[in-house]
Amino acid sequence: MPLTVNADTNAGRFGGLRGRLWCMALLAVVCTLLLATSTLSTSIETFRKARSGAENMRQFTAIFDAANLISAERGPANSLMTASEPKRFEALRAWRGFMQDTDAALDDLERRDIPVEMISRVRTQLDRGRALILALEHKPRPERSYAEIRAAIDAMFLARDDYRPIIEWHSGEILKLDRELGAIIVQGIALSDMREYAGRLGSYLIAPMAASTAVAPQDIAASNAARGRLLEIWDLLGPNALALPETVAIRTMRAEADQTFMGRGLALIDEQMALGGRTGQFSLDGVSFTERYVAMMRPLGEMRDIYFKEIAGQFETKEHDALSALYRNGLTTAVLLLLVVGLVASVQFYILRPLLKGAQAVIALADERPAVLVSAPDEVREIQRLYGAIGILSERLSERALLTRKLEALATTDGLTGLLNRRALESRGETLMADGVRFLILLDIDHFKSINDRYGHPFGDTVLRATADLMRRSMGTAVHLARFGGEEFAVLLERGSLAQAANAARKLKSAIANHALATPDGELLTVTASFGVAGGADLPWSDMVAHADAALYRAKAAGRNRVRVFHSSTEAGRPAQSYREGAGPMR
Repeated sequence: MPLTVNADTNAGRFGGLRGRLWCMALLAVVCTLLLATSTLSTSIETFRKARSGAENMRQFTAIFDAANLISAERGPANSLMTASEPKRFEALRAWRGFMQDTDAALDDLERRDIPVEMISRVRTQLDRGRALILALEHKPRPERSYAEIRAAIDAMFLARDDYRPIIEWHSGEILKLDRELGAIIVQGIALSDMREYAGRLGSYLIAPMAASTAVAPQDIAASNAARGRLLEIWDLLGPNALALPETVAIRTMRAEADQTFMGRGLALIDEQMALGGRTGQFSLDGVSFTERYVAMMRPLGEMRDIYFKEIAGQFETKEHDALSALYRNGLTTAVLLLLVVGLVASVQFYILRPLLKGAQAVIALADERPAVLVSAPDEVREIQRLYGAIGILSERLSERALLTRKLEALATTDGLTGLLNRRALESRGETLMADGVRFLILLDIDHFKSINDRYGHPFGDTVLRATADLMRRSMGTAVHLARFGGEEFAVLLERGSLAQAANAARKLKSAIANHALATPDGELLTVTASFGVAGGADLPWSDMVAHADAALYRAKAAGRNRVRVFHSSTEAGRPAQSYREGAGPMR
């Protein structure tokens, strides 16, 4: 069974070796992706969790910052309610600055999707407390009563109490996402509460100081309760209980808070309680007390800030590490995929593509088309050898094609005149007859035998070659010239009309008759030729030859050097007519 070769080397992008190669590459890519999926999914989940934790800590810190600002706003407010006229303007300016910071923090919380109703409740209570403080600020200091000051302080306490649901809500949302953050939440709440209860301890003395009255029993009770809660939280955050992260900064600040606030700050509270608890005679006025006490509370706030900074830093580090791991794993996967694709592309570029070029070159050679293969210096040795073999094959085929063309020329061309031979003309004529109207001119050199007898066959050959040259010069395009045999020639015209064919014959007849040839004797000889013209539509080749031959016979019978046209009868029963040049029909 013969081997069948598909000549179309580009049939199908995924056909043959190329398709198999890319299928293998696809399989390798899928396997690589499957192997990388578990690693990437773990990295993605780790990064997602780390990013969520870092964002929660940032929001958690923002919530406690707002809580601290609400508590801290009471310091300048207390100074304003107890300040005398020289210090009132300075206290008012400080308090307004704290209010702006508090409002900005609450605005930030609204952008963080905290329930609006919770924030609105806090704002409403803050506005109520601030209104009471402003009302007192417009009164002369002697007219500010204990009850009014205490009402304003209690309103600010309530604002902080109304903020606590926000802390609890957000803590619950965090715990829903990650239960492991419970300890951090408890520590953050404890630090914030410690700062709040420390502030309340001082605020319970502000109203008696401003009104110069003894500390009321309810203030003493509230102060003791706040002190007890403060000490519980301090013990909770101590090194032997739920300890804070053991960093140098936190240990240093806790020691400072223990010395500054837990030592001197609580002692200051005790001192003022002892002095004014019964008589209302305090050693410090409200402004001086507030300034000293707030300064002693500073380590508590800084310890809270350091804690949140440390925790946020830890989560941001986890987020950064998780993102770096995700990038590394993704880059590793991408490199593996690129290696697979690059390997396949290299095989295609350095092996498959040259092979396809070689196949196309072989097919071009088979179709007798030129095939030029240039071997690049970076191509593999085997490809270079293949191209070399194809080049040798191309040279051999070119030599064979040249020889074939020479043989074909010998088979179709008259060796003496270079015109087509009769067999070639008949082949073309039979082919052309099926395509439309064609016309044939047959011409015969007059008295050629006598020329050969008198001057010899070499001169006869000269006459034949000269006639062929005149035919080439006289006839236009779309013609086929042939030596029909002996001294007889033929011209096959592909287009025109019978009249135009006759005119072409007359032109050639004149050219021959007017062309003198030098004989071997040195004489000038003019030869003539007789012409027969025939043609028409849907006319078989054999009939056309017969008609032209009949017209040629009539031309010779009429005395030679004539052109006769074979014209079919246009009327039934009328015989075919032959026309003499410049004369009427011959009968």
